[in-house]
Amino acid sequence: MKKYIFWILLLYNVVFAKNIDEIISKALQQNPKLKAIQNELKAYKEREIFVSSLDDPIISFSINDIQFSYKPFIRDLEPMQTINIGISQEIPWLKKLNLRKEVISKIYNKKYFYLKNLKLEMIYSIYKNAFKYWEIEEKLKIIKEYEKVAKHLIEFSNTLYSVGKVSQADALNAQVFYTKLKEREEKLIKEKQAILSKLSYYTSFNVKNITIYPIKPYELKDLENLKKLVLQKNPQIKIFKARIDKRNKELKLAKSEYKPDFKFFANYSYRQGFKDYVSLGVSFNLPVWKKYRQNKKVLEMAYFKSKEERLYKDVKNKIISQLEESFYNANSYYDSYKIFDGYLLFQSQKVYESVISEYQVGKKNIFDVVKALNQILDVKIKLVELIANFNISYKNIEKLTGEIK
Repeated sequence: MKKYIFWILLLYNVVFAKNIDEIISKALQQNPKLKAIQNELKAYKEREIFVSSLDDPIISFSINDIQFSYKPFIRDLEPMQTINIGISQEIPWLKKLNLRKEVISKIYNKKYFYLKNLKLEMIYSIYKNAFKYWEIEEKLKIIKEYEKVAKHLIEFSNTLYSVGKVSQADALNAQVFYTKLKEREEKLIKEKQAILSKLSYYTSFNVKNITIYPIKPYELKDLENLKKLVLQKNPQIKIFKARIDKRNKELKLAKSEYKPDFKFFANYSYRQGFKDYVSLGVSFNLPVWKKYRQNKKVLEMAYFKSKEERLYKDVKNKIISQLEESFYNANSYYDSYKIFDGYLLFQSQKVYESVISEYQVGKKNIFDVVKALNQILDVKIKLVELIANFNISYKNIEKLTGEIK
């Protein structure tokens, strides 16, 4: 029974052939790191409330003028003998409360955009590995196809050898070609397993198969519009904007510390044999002795703000550079795809057909046939790589513009 339960639990966390959208949706729901940050965001929302709240009022009780040497329990000897009940409330400069709340709000914004960026990075990584998976699957299909061709070639070479039309080396070279195809197949199978292992980190569950449909490469345009979109939507840029906003609020909060805090109090005094009375008052601190220290605090916040502004410029340049790189890479893959698909594929097929015809009548040897087969095989595999790399670059552009889903 325990074995059955074990296998049920194991299969529960395994996703077999799934559409990429389903995998991404489930990954975003189950990833523990995302859940941790979402809880942190909730904590910041709660913190916004209590940092802007007043401290609790203080209730006090006191007895004045206890004469231990003469009737300590008698309270009507003189008017100064009182029983006091008081309440006091500390109220800081009101802008300080708002600024403290705004500082936490900016921390929340920074963490929110960090979460959003993490989601985009995760989605992109899933897409990237999914396209690599697709690439390997397509390569395996091509290799399987040419393994069949190689088997026919071995049979044909053996037949020609048996009637004395080709040498034994020709038959052996056909076998070598088939063996190399099998080696490539084994290597690709191991690479596929490694990719599925990588996916399990991002998805937090095991994936056994992926269904994804890459788009055909095409020429990308409007780089300038993409740059504008990056500046508007990229979460990494927004993180640094939030960091600057946070430093601004911290600087204002540091300056507000020059303002005094107030403490209001009220006392009710009971007197036995005399009239009761009420005392009201207010006190406040004079920021005199700590002014030098506060000056340094303001300077510290100003330097931190300057630092964030410079980092903001740096990250903008970095993101724009990444966008340009992906944009030009995608168009480079498209240009190569046009050449391979429109010219080299057709040419290599024609070369192969010509060589195999001449081999059948003894004008070409097995080396020429294998060379022609390798050429067409390389072209088909290169086409698959170009499609996969174009789609990866395209998804990176979508990630940088904040539009990947």
